[in-house]
Amino acid sequence: MPKQYRDRADAENCFDELKNQWGWNGYTSRRLTSSRLMANLIALVYNWWSLYLRFYDAEHHREAIRTRPMLMSGVGRQVRSGGQRTVKVSVLHEKGDLIAQAVTRISNELHHICAITERWTVEQRWTLLLTRLLRRWLGGKWLPGLPDEVELLLSG
Repeated sequence: MPKQYRDRADAENCFDELKNQWGWNGYTSRRLTSSRLMANLIALVYNWWSLYLRFYDAEHHREAIRTRPMLMSGVGRQVRSGGQRTVKVSVLHEKGDLIAQAVTRISNELHHICAITERWTVEQRWTLLLTRLLRRWLGGKWLPGLPDEVELLLSG
């Protein structure tokens, strides 16, 4: 029984987070279409943020009340040099070293995935990303639709 309570609490925490930290509770309008649009946008951004953080820590859900101030405390600028664009970020948070390591780790993994999937279709790229992000729930299995060479490349 305790596992069922933990699972229910995990699900309820997501709704609580959406309402209280992402603004699902705060935007209302008399026009239903405006309210639906904002609710959908908030849910989309929440999902993207959660997936982004899964690159850093796939084992735990990180709540926005702690991660947004930490990971959004940097000031970025785009630098063009040698025909390439690079984003330079100056982290202003007190845990700047830890945040810089996390963002560098996420960035390196995304660059690695980009290099691997350069000639893949969009569906194959999404399959790899979702396999990587949701591996905890997939139990080590791969989603179908990936090219054969990816298993050899990413299995180690």
